[in-house]
This record gives sequence, structure tokens and C-alpha cells, in this order.
Amino acid sequence: MNHMLARLSLLGVAAAFAGLSTAHAADVQKGAELVQQGGCIACHGAGLDKPVAPTYPIIAGQHESYLFHALQQYQTKHQTPLYGRNNPIMAGMVARFNTQDLHDIAAYVASLKSPLFERDLARDPRP
Repeated sequence: MNHMLARLSLLGVAAAFAGLSTAHAADVQKGAELVQQGGCIACHGAGLDKPVAPTYPIIAGQHESYLFHALQQYQTKHQTPLYGRNNPIMAGMVARFNTQDLHDIAAYVASLKSPLFERDLARDPRP
């Protein structure tokens, strides 16, 4: 009986982890739509690679995890020195997006070609 309970427990844990891994599967196409709706090109340029001001970052082609966490930090309501970004414009821009939207946006922006560097296709085979 204990052996059967242990197996069921392991199956439950495995199912929970499987659900976590797919919960954040990003949709690049949806990310593209959200970027259009969000007005990102107004500051970061049409390809998100030519900002309208030198103080705005080039975000095209940046790492997906970096982009996601940066966007999430702009949403942080309680800014701390360890977590959060204090930019009222960006905070307002990302306030309406949920976590999945941020994953989708990050995936789309990461998929764009960057003028900052060439991708190492051996390490990153994305098109």
C-alpha cells in the first residue's frame, strides 16, 4: 500500500511540474500583437531597434528572460533596491499586461534581429 501511495505522489508531483513548464509557453505571434497594441514602437522604433531618443534602449534581440524580468520589474508596485525599475512611462505601459502577456512580448522582442550583435547560430538556432 505504501508503495502505491509513493507512486501516486510521484505522479502528482510530475504532473504539477509538467503544468508549470507549459504555463509560460510563450506565443510569439501574440507577443507581436501586444507590442503593436502597447505602442512600443513610439519610443523603441518600428523594429524595436531604433529608439527615438539616445536614452531609450534597443530592445530587439535581447534575451527573452532578461526582457521578461525587466517588464515584470516595471510592474512592481513596491520598488526596492533589489527588485523593481522606477520608470513611470514604462510602468504605465506594462500595467495592463498579465504575466503570460509579458512572456509573449518578451518572446517576440527576443525573436527580432538586433543591430547590437550577431547571433551565434551554433548556440542559438532561432530563425
